Amino acid sequence: MISGGSPFSRLDTVPVTGSTQDDLRAALTGPERASWPHLSALRALAQTAGRGRSGRAWVTPDDGGALLVSVVLRPLVPAQCLGWLPLLGGLAVRDALAPLVEDLPWRVGTKWPNDVVALPDDPAAVPAVPGWAGTRKIAGVLSELVMPEAAAGGAAGVLTADTVPADRDEAPMVILGIGVNIGQRAEELPVPWAGSLRTLGAVGTGNGPESEDVAESVLTAIGHQLARLVGQWEEVGGNVDAAGGALGRRLREALTTLGKQVSVQAPDGELGGLAIDVTPALVLRTQAGDTEVRAGDVTLVRMEG
Repeated sequence: MISGGSPFSRLDTVPVTGSTQDDLRAALTGPERASWPHLSALRALAQTAGRGRSGRAWVTPDDGGALLVSVVLRPLVPAQCLGWLPLLGGLAVRDALAPLVEDLPWRVGTKWPNDVVALPDDPAAVPAVPGWAGTRKIAGVLSELVMPEAAAGGAAGVLTADTVPADRDEAPMVILGIGVNIGQRAEELPVPWAGSLRTLGAVGTGNGPESEDVAESVLTAIGHQLARLVGQWEEVGGNVDAAGGALGRRLREALTTLGKQVSVQAPDGELGGLAIDVTPALVLRTQAGDTEVRAGDVTLVRMEG
């Protein structure tokens, strides 16, 4: 346990593990689940089997160049609203990272459904990557649902999709996996559209103590932003467009995907169109009309700049 203003109810750090997501899933489905309350977290300094969305590997160097953490959330919102959580997680990471680049020629936003990206002020100054233009992915979020044991027939079993859990012990548990590229050099990044705080100019020249200091401060900032945003989400009953829609506006303003012509590689095929909204599914305006895409990989079909 930690104190002194930490946003986390519990924070464990291990030098290396296979996957913090897998470790927490095992804990939350076993006898240790009560010891991982809302806003508890497991951080690894290195991972050997990190995972991204759709089972992809999250590739990081083994010398502390990235922040790797999974956070347990037990939100008091109806289950039907949980689809907003990846976007809220991305917004929390975006808000934590934005101050680090405010004096640099970059701005930070989110990319549907769960990436955090940096966009250059001058697109012509950055080599364009097909499907990404000058955008660089600097962080990713992975959301996994774990139902409480009581869901098999106890108190949680009576919850319906629109029921707000009475307390956090009854609430569905979500593991929010977060990976942030901190100190990697350009040659250490796995794909051309990846970036790090170092390649943006926000971190110094080493993957040593300076990068670790930044990772610690970023972790704390992410925790505070998650606590704030989840609290706001709970206040509006899980409906981001309720109570004047302030939370929904913030999500949409940060989302760089909106207003772009995109191609989405969805599980049932490829779709193209103008991204016009999130519900939290991505709403595309196509020649056949508006359609919602609930999962998929998004790329730009028209280069910026």
